[in-house]
Amino acid sequence: MLSVSNLSVALPTGTRLLRGIDLQLAPGETLGLVGESGSGKSMTALAIMGLLPRGLIGTGDIRFEGQDLLALDDDAMSALRGRRISMVFQEPMSALNPVHTIGAQIAEPMMLHGIMDADEAIQEALRLLDRVGIDRPEARLKAYPHELSGGQRQRVMIAMAIACRPSLLIADEPTSALDATVQGEVLDLLRDLQQESGMAMLFISHDLKVIARVAKRMMVLYGGAVMEAGETANVLSAARHPYSKGLLNALPHGRKKGERLEPIPGQVPPPHLLAKGCPFSGRCPKGDARCAEEVPPISPGKTVARCFHPGAA
Repeated sequence: MLSVSNLSVALPTGTRLLRGIDLQLAPGETLGLVGESGSGKSMTALAIMGLLPRGLIGTGDIRFEGQDLLALDDDAMSALRGRRISMVFQEPMSALNPVHTIGAQIAEPMMLHGIMDADEAIQEALRLLDRVGIDRPEARLKAYPHELSGGQRQRVMIAMAIACRPSLLIADEPTSALDATVQGEVLDLLRDLQQESGMAMLFISHDLKVIARVAKRMMVLYGGAVMEAGETANVLSAARHPYSKGLLNALPHGRKKGERLEPIPGQVPPPHLLAKGCPFSGRCPKGDARCAEEVPPISPGKTVARCFHPGAA
């Protein structure tokens, strides 16, 4: 369904924000993207959606249901966006329009794509609000975003995203601002919706526990490049790339009370300061001059790691 090959995004200055991303996604499958802020997760999603900020240059190959998305003009992408490919954005309060009612915003994509007229779309919006677990859906149709809680706004975003029954849903940190109980409810909702419709899902998160719950396969990104990829269970139980290991070692899960966590040393540098070889080399415990200058080869195994020192601790 979705095939991304050698996807790169750069500033006009030549600074690379994405470095040759490759991914495949089949109908009904969920692929998880994980990494620190600035790793390239959301940039990958925006490139697929054709929503790169002005001035950024995308190259490579993005094919969705056989169509070359990078070759489509704005009108052709608009016909796909929201209809066949949809996205749950990271911050619902910013993504929702504060001056339009919830009902109008859910109904809008169905009318824009000619699926329903206004009356039918409002009735479908009511059904969707009920389906995503919004209490008193009739009243919420006339509510504005500021009148809803964070969890309710996130459910509204999901209702908007699935209104046209897309083949592919991109969920960008859909639970990051929610408490544990609401987070679990939203994840269960997404799973149920996926099973009902058969849609594929690209799920973006910085939380490894969330990825473990929703995705059978996962990719670990850093500095706009894929560090490691494979079955989620294999990456979490037997990570081979030092960055993946660093993320796992920083988790509190499984540690004794009072035991110190092991954070990854240093900070994520700005893109123009990343090494031209492996972007993680400057923070890697096994990084050397070769890592900084040369792009590491792909090392096959239980997982696929792009590293000169796969399996390093």
